Amino acid sequence: MSVVFSGTNQGSFTSDGTAKILEVRSDVDWIWVKNETVSYAAGANTGAEFYWRRGMTNGRGTIYTKTTTTNALQVGQIAANSGFYLVDSSVNTPGASLSLSGITSGTPPVVNTANTSTLNNGDIVRIFSTVGALQLGGLDFTIGSISAGSSFKLAYMATIVSANPGAGTFRRIPYDPIYYPRRRYITKISQAAQAIVTLSVTHGFTVGQVVRMIVPTVNASTFGMTELDGIEATIVAVGAADADGITNTITIDVDTLGFTAFAFPLTASGAGGFTPAQVVPIGENTAQALSSGVSTLGDATVNQAVIGIQLQAGTTSPAGASNDVISWVAGKSFSVNNE
Repeated sequence: MSVVFSGTNQGSFTSDGTAKILEVRSDVDWIWVKNETVSYAAGANTGAEFYWRRGMTNGRGTIYTKTTTTNALQVGQIAANSGFYLVDSSVNTPGASLSLSGITSGTPPVVNTANTSTLNNGDIVRIFSTVGALQLGGLDFTIGSISAGSSFKLAYMATIVSANPGAGTFRRIPYDPIYYPRRRYITKISQAAQAIVTLSVTHGFTVGQVVRMIVPTVNASTFGMTELDGIEATIVAVGAADADGITNTITIDVDTLGFTAFAFPLTASGAGGFTPAQVVPIGENTAQALSSGVSTLGDATVNQAVIGIQLQAGTTSPAGASNDVISWVAGKSFSVNNE
């Protein structure tokens, strides 16, 4: 007969001011969280304890807020999108389609939208159907520098050259593909003795990995750098700043000084649909890994899917503010009845 786990898991962490995922392989039916820093210190209007159970709305929960400098608590509902989210990253369902009003030609580009309430710095979004920047359609980007209710930046994207980067839509992509290492889209490639390659999403590559460079020919001017297409390259460094100061990069052992310049396609170039330029991991250069003092298993395929629950951050959210000490206990019930 099968056995269903029912019981509790517990732990603690120090908040870094960002959302926290608790990996609980048994899954979660309920969770209590105590912000020990808030509980033991003077001060009011901050969350001391939090509760969530299966059946409550994702993103919400119950909050016990300190109302005075003593330990008096007031119970209430956590604000929308500020509480608990169940996590199963093996199921990667994009978020709702949200509207954007335009994308600037800044460095990096800024997406103008009123729909920022479900976003956090470091989230991944996928762009769709922008009027004047169709070359971004279907591509994933890590975001940063969110201005609430106003905009967010495409942190690692090259400057968009477009006369009218107008309205469109985007969707939040909640999780990376579950298997590491992952292929990544290219936004820039330098002309250098050892090329610096900038990726659209926080990449996770390590020194010593071997990758295949995919640089399709869209037309006579883009993507350019056709000499690099299909080349196998070893990553010799990560985090070198590109020409715009972006450090979400890999440096490869390929001299591109004599290659044609890399250029991201333009909407006006007839590039409404094309295969993106990509970095595809294919193995490892063990000698490079050893000489660089890094893991010789950096290319190993690993299933990184997690089950658990995400705690949102903030003074009235369960993950707390930076340096808060958070303790938690989560349970898995034998059965759940929410009649």
